[in-house]
Amino acid sequence: MNSVSVRQSLRGRSSAETRSAILDLIRSSGEITRVELSRRAGLTEATISKVVNDLIASGLISASGRAESTGGKPATFLRLDTSTLAAVGIVLDLPHIVIVLCAIDGSVVGSVTISATREDEPEVVLERIAAGISELLDLNGTTPDRVIGIGVALSGRRSYRGPNPLDWWENMAIDKRLETLTGIDVLLENDANCAALYEFWSGGIPPGHDFAVVYAADGIGAGIVINGDVYRGRSSHAGEIGHVYVDRSETPCWCGRRGCLEVTGTPSAIARRTRDTPELFAGLGVADDDSTRAIYAALAQRASAGEPNALKLIKEAAEYVATAVVGMANTLDLGLVVLAGPGFAGAGPLYLKAVRAALDATYIRSVHRVEVRLRSVDPNIAALGAASLVLHRRLTPHHAA
Repeated sequence: MNSVSVRQSLRGRSSAETRSAILDLIRSSGEITRVELSRRAGLTEATISKVVNDLIASGLISASGRAESTGGKPATFLRLDTSTLAAVGIVLDLPHIVIVLCAIDGSVVGSVTISATREDEPEVVLERIAAGISELLDLNGTTPDRVIGIGVALSGRRSYRGPNPLDWWENMAIDKRLETLTGIDVLLENDANCAALYEFWSGGIPPGHDFAVVYAADGIGAGIVINGDVYRGRSSHAGEIGHVYVDRSETPCWCGRRGCLEVTGTPSAIARRTRDTPELFAGLGVADDDSTRAIYAALAQRASAGEPNALKLIKEAAEYVATAVVGMANTLDLGLVVLAGPGFAGAGPLYLKAVRAALDATYIRSVHRVEVRLRSVDPNIAALGAASLVLHRRLTPHHAA
């Protein structure tokens, strides 16, 4: 991807937009020389030199060695400077809230985990989070003035109410309160969108490559990146593939329709079906009061080991997910789909195989290949994505201009 040439000038409507676009090109390249930067940006070397010097002075980029000499003085490579500024990412989850500190290339510097339950008072949890952030900065020798922002990933969409609202954070302005407690700007975003921004920022994907991340935790959603930014739709509900029709038997969904992916192919739906199969449930080694996440994880492990009944349920779920992905890929003309999140842990290859097979047999395949990747099943990927949200918004704001 890094060899793709930019066909038009990256000169923006203002010097700030040009600076933002040049920094984004350096990000997606990994490392690049000034000459190559000028060529790919469609800008003069004098303009590039001015922007590069400003970015170096701001602590955003630095030299990273020299290219091979071609007879003259060897060119210097430029890359993001990971030694100065940082971002914090948080995923609000139960019973543990994960806080990560990331360098500006998205790499993890450190992390802490705090506990939270549905019974805890909101103020108490937010104070724990603020204390956790302070601890994380101290442990890694960072001060609040070097943190460009805090990103918070939430499951579901804002202003979205499912049958079991996760917690108090769906009904309060946690960003404002957390800003007061920490003195650092806070951004909120849906976890699937955060996962997509993590893929974009840390995966070196250039702005011209539209793609989607299918993110699975307890439920499933999609983060869609178009022209270098998340596509949200009219009410920020774009990517809500949980309510795509996939089930011919038309299982009732809480939304009022039937056959939705939400009640047939998500980890929580499969866990419920497992509970309803006494022989299978009894052999998983889980307790009656274990969480749906624990039940699903045990089932996925059994499926990966080849246990027939477990394998049947996971394969059915994978086919439902594949059906939803095909519709999205055809509609948006995607060239890349990424599967990510803890909901794919244990059985990720089964989902990958099903989605690839479905896309290889659909309309869009006759036009171009659709690449499918299993990116990361790290349970902290949404927190990493929340940090990427901050980096994306603060360092390359031209995408949202």
